[in-house]
Amino acid sequence: MNRVSLGASKCPVCGTEYVQGEQTLCPTCGWDVTLDPPLMPGELPEVNSPGEGTKLFWARNVWALVQERDSAVKQLEWKLADIEGQLSKVWERLDRAGKERINAQEQVDRLLFESEEVRQQRARLEMEINQERQERLARDQELESRLDEVFSQLQQSNGDRSQNSQSLHPIQSSSHPMIEPQDLKELLANLHQEIARLQPPKEAESFLKIQELKDQLTESQSQQLNLTNKLISEQKKSASLQEKVKELNAEIEAKSRANGAVEFEAEMVNLLISSLADPSEAVQRWAYALLKRSHLPKAKMAIEDYQPYRFFRCLQVVEHQKAVRTVALDPNGNFLVSGSNDKTVKIWEINTGNLIKTGIGHTGSAIALAISPNGELFASGSGDNTIKLWELKTGKLRFTLRGHTGWVNALAFHPKGNMLVSGGADKTIALWNLDTQELIGTFYGHTSTVRSISINPQGNTLISGGNDNMIKIRNLLTGELLHTLTEHTGSVCSVAISPDGNILASGSNDTTLRLWNVGTGKLLYTLADHSSGVTSVSISQNNMMASSSDDGTIKIWDLEQARPIHTIPPLKTTHGNEGYMLCSAIGPNGDKIVTGFDGGKIKIWGIGDH
Repeated sequence: MNRVSLGASKCPVCGTEYVQGEQTLCPTCGWDVTLDPPLMPGELPEVNSPGEGTKLFWARNVWALVQERDSAVKQLEWKLADIEGQLSKVWERLDRAGKERINAQEQVDRLLFESEEVRQQRARLEMEINQERQERLARDQELESRLDEVFSQLQQSNGDRSQNSQSLHPIQSSSHPMIEPQDLKELLANLHQEIARLQPPKEAESFLKIQELKDQLTESQSQQLNLTNKLISEQKKSASLQEKVKELNAEIEAKSRANGAVEFEAEMVNLLISSLADPSEAVQRWAYALLKRSHLPKAKMAIEDYQPYRFFRCLQVVEHQKAVRTVALDPNGNFLVSGSNDKTVKIWEINTGNLIKTGIGHTGSAIALAISPNGELFASGSGDNTIKLWELKTGKLRFTLRGHTGWVNALAFHPKGNMLVSGGADKTIALWNLDTQELIGTFYGHTSTVRSISINPQGNTLISGGNDNMIKIRNLLTGELLHTLTEHTGSVCSVAISPDGNILASGSNDTTLRLWNVGTGKLLYTLADHSSGVTSVSISQNNMMASSSDDGTIKIWDLEQARPIHTIPPLKTTHGNEGYMLCSAIGPNGDKIVTGFDGGKIKIWGIGDH
């Protein structure tokens, strides 16, 4: 007979208190507490129930292991929290160090500039000193020459004086030993007159004559220099005229040849245009490729009127290590940027498929991309809740923006290029000043993750789509909510605005594409050609729209007529389909389409050269 006690007991495995008779299992560890008699922690059943003793021993050991595991998990959680805090401080220090490095580089550049100015000033002073030294040396040489002339004249005068002295010497000869005073006075007067006559010209007169000769020489040299300069100038004019004559002759010959070439090219263009209607697809493909190379307006008009998308084929295949989440093309259609679950962004040359640079820095998947209107920068949004700004042509990281508390799923540059808008899993839309790297505004209103955003070309309207199945149209300048569009029945994965800013295209998991009037918010068309969710929609400058879907197809549409032009079917491989198409983008001229897949591949579509 079982004994029932209403007193409090403790579970023999985990020690949890319970009331006997009210519970059959321990609420903490699940041990059967209806044993007779009840066991206390540390006790074992009687010897006549060895199976129960083994079970209890095993249960206590397992519970001890569970407790150790829970303790270890808590310690790991504490350590992870501590590491995250340290990483946050490290990122802050790195950002601060980056800004300090930029400031230091600016100071170094300024010092180098000032040093160059000082060097140039020193060079000018040295040149002036050398010039002055040369002028002084020339003056010294001239003075020495003048002194040599004066000394030569003095020596000549002294020679004449010596001869006169010899002629007067007989006055004191032995034949005339004594001279009367009166005669002596007369002789001295005559001697003075002779000496005065024989004295050399004054130094001033010599200097004037020398200066006059020097001025004459300088004038002669100046006249010779002027004549030389005139001769050189005339020679240059003559050579220039000869070159112009040659250029005119060459231009006349080139025009003569060009006239014949233009006539021939015009005939060829007419033939190629007529070949576009040939029954053979191969002939049409060749004719279209050759017309693209012509510069004649007639050829360009024929290309615009012709729909070549049925000739699209995969031109290049490039690859990430993991799923490709986002792709973007620059405004000139020369570069492709891709983001992946491998946490990298890659820059590719679209015509060759060559990898230019791999951007490393995100600690989460690269989910969103946007390229600036001038094609110099691009932004990447990540599962690490950050936005990074990079240089497009070099892949250099400029700076990192932090402010979202969830994944950054969507990005768009303002047409002026000085502002970036981002949407995230935190249900918010953030506005960033790229000059100051500051968060300048936040929009609320979505009740779930913001999946896509777009700004009209005028820069005054912001469109956002989210997992709440809604599209919101706002005045970007004031933040006023203008329209909320609720016709979609699935997440709005992608939004795009036409080049004139009047038409909004949206793609949704409800398998539809919808076209709206941006100003009124009115639904214009519902396009239901896809059989699965629409993952991406993009619009070219010539109003061609491309959409990609989980059904594996790419559809090209005439946006103005809201009709499909061509469908690129899924590519089959030896292993089946390529996988889900996660993203796509059409080139600015509509001549290229890029798609990204969950297997890591990126495909570049177009007609290519023949």
